[in-house]
Parts: sequence; structure tokens; C-alpha cells
Amino acid sequence: MLYNNRDLRVLKDEIEFVDTAIVPFAKIDFDGDLLHHANNLELVQLITIQLEKQLKGRLMITPALTNVGGDSSALETYRDQLTGYGFKHVVSLSFDSIDIEGVDHIKINSIPISDMDNEMKISIINDEVKTVIKQIIGVWNQ
Repeated sequence: MLYNNRDLRVLKDEIEFVDTAIVPFAKIDFDGDLLHHANNLELVQLITIQLEKQLKGRLMITPALTNVGGDSSALETYRDQLTGYGFKHVVSLSFDSIDIEGVDHIKINSIPISDMDNEMKISIINDEVKTVIKQIIGVWNQ
């Protein structure tokens, strides 16, 4: 499921089955790594689109949360809202290590996709999606 009107209308009735919220979490600092951060934000969005296609009916992909200066307090607040809504698992996808109680974190690889041709980009993203899916299954089996 995605964070859109159509999917959100049925979410509360399906929360028993859609028990996992995936929260893309990326830096957007305007610093010396600006282009790197933009690349990573695009990459995490492409990965989550593929995750939703592969695990539809079990996941809710939230809008990307961003942080500035490494502040992850928004993720903590969001975790509280998501668990309060009924999600059993809250999983963050990020390029940095994050340790927040009640959030299962999956660290994804930072891959410079901006200069790749589409065929290579799709192949790389699909490989990363396979790795993330295995880790999500691990969260479900805890």
C-alpha cells in the first residue's frame, strides 16, 4: 500500500494484514555532499516503489522522512504514530546506521545511480530490493 487516498481508505480495515510500515529516511543537508544526498533520496524512493510492488498487501510505504544535521527525532515521533495506528512493525530504510527503539532498521547501500543508463540502474535497484526483502522477512520472523 502507498500513502494515497485510495490505499488509505482501506488501510484501517486491512491493518491486520498490512502490519508493516516502511519509512524511507534520508539526509537532505545542503552541505558538501548535496549531490550525494539527492542521489540517495532518489535511490530510496525507487527501492520503496519496487518493494511495494513485490510485497503489496503486507506493507505500507510511507512518504519519505528527511533529516537535516542527523536529527532523527521525526522518525521517533512517526514511530509512535504508526504503532498507535496499529502497525506491528516499523522499518526504516536509510543509508546511515540508526538505532531507535521500536524501529527495525535496514541500512541500504549508497549507489551512484545518477550517471547510469536505465538498464543498469534497474538491475542495481532490483538487486538491492532483493536484499531488502530478505531483511524484511527476517523482521517478520523475529
